[in-house]
Amino acid sequence: MTATQDRKVVRHFPGGAVGVLAIEGSRIAFDVGSRVLVWNVRTGKTVQVSGRKTAELVGAGAGVSQLALAGSRVAWLVYNFGQTEGDDYLFTSSTVAPKERRVASEVRFGYYCAGRSARCAGKWLGGLVGSGNFIAANRWTTDGTGVTAGQLDLLDGTKLKEVATGSNTLLAVAADRGRVAVLHADGSVALYSTSGKLLLTVATPDAEAVALKGNNLLVATNSLPFQLDLYSARTGALRQTFDAHGVEPPRNLDVQGNIAIYTTGAELVLHAVNLSTGKDRVIAEPHGGVNSSLLDHAGLAYTGHRFSRNGGNGWLVFEPFAKVAAAVG
Repeated sequence: MTATQDRKVVRHFPGGAVGVLAIEGSRIAFDVGSRVLVWNVRTGKTVQVSGRKTAELVGAGAGVSQLALAGSRVAWLVYNFGQTEGDDYLFTSSTVAPKERRVASEVRFGYYCAGRSARCAGKWLGGLVGSGNFIAANRWTTDGTGVTAGQLDLLDGTKLKEVATGSNTLLAVAADRGRVAVLHADGSVALYSTSGKLLLTVATPDAEAVALKGNNLLVATNSLPFQLDLYSARTGALRQTFDAHGVEPPRNLDVQGNIAIYTTGAELVLHAVNLSTGKDRVIAEPHGGVNSSLLDHAGLAYTGHRFSRNGGNGWLVFEPFAKVAAAVG
């Protein structure tokens, strides 16, 4: 495949659904079927970083739930759950010389132990995020009624190293420049340094999604009227508020420079917003909707699935950043 960073590219995956995404510059990590792949948009090269262990886990009731990219490393979480048990598995690999390595696994018991259900008792892995030279994740414990212990860890080679403890370290949702944004169960947001220091807390009561880049801490609200609240990532001060379109909370939130993206509505329409002018425009409205989307300085990546009698096709789109910015310029 030739270099593609300066033009829109659509990749199709017959019979497979493209799942979660991670993006760093011109590299996009994604999963399709039982494989985790990293696509370098600049060179056009795609490498498979997962192996037999991941493939053996992925199947009915199981799949890749989160991905993170940081430098030459990629990490992914595989979940597996049934009616009485849930399991998480964390893997990592180099993107230069791919070889999957299992870092950790946890298990809990109860009815339908997916997501963050406190009715299950045991241990969990989640909150996988990455940026620059670090990858972070959360580990926590529930007793069937609530969270009893939690911690924020950094990936250190093929081990997790604890940097902060407590339920307030849950759940990491974004990372940038040595900082991790945590979305609390009460809807407030906190920023931690990679040393474990609490940098600030933003007392928004109803955050649905969070994005972090540079001095921009962007929060999508979960109550009507839905909006995007732009905070200073240094002081926590509210800088500006933008109306969000749609009758459902904004999802797939991300930000790069003065451009933000989000999806909204049952059809999962993808919007771009100019945070300097407030201009909001639909930039993708594909059949079947946008499942996931991320934005970085090289461009925009988003995925979807077209269903058919034979199972349908998954697809992954890359759009240069200049084109996204021009749409709301």
